Amino acid sequence: MNTNHEPGNGGLRFAASPDIVEGYGGQGVDGTVYCPPEGHHFRDSEGAAWWIIFQTSPAAGSPASQVRGDVLACSAAPDEIVHVRLLAPNVLRTDADAAFRHPAPDSYEDAVETATRIPRRASTSVPVTKRDT
Repeated sequence: MNTNHEPGNGGLRFAASPDIVEGYGGQGVDGTVYCPPEGHHFRDSEGAAWWIIFQTSPAAGSPASQVRGDVLACSAAPDEIVHVRLLAPNVLRTDADAAFRHPAPDSYEDAVETATRIPRRASTSVPVTKRDT
């Protein structure tokens, strides 16, 4: 698991390989971090630290305004399995970013509540169907 700054926008990224991730269907995580007003972690009511991230879906070629992905909570305990909780599946990044911007949640529980308010919109992609020949 690692964190690093994204070049260009000053953002922070969190990543963990599939072999240390539990709860995300065998996938690793690699996403942009949402931060509380102070620090990088959201603390839950028991004091545990969580990263809240936006992980872009693997659909290539989407215009920036149509980028979709998942809002995830990832446990932040070092040298342990990263436990992932899916907070908001298949949402537009612009909607997720706006929800976490103002006012920014300051606890894990507030972040979960914020994620529930992100609009769930139907995907605009059209499924490809096989033509009869």
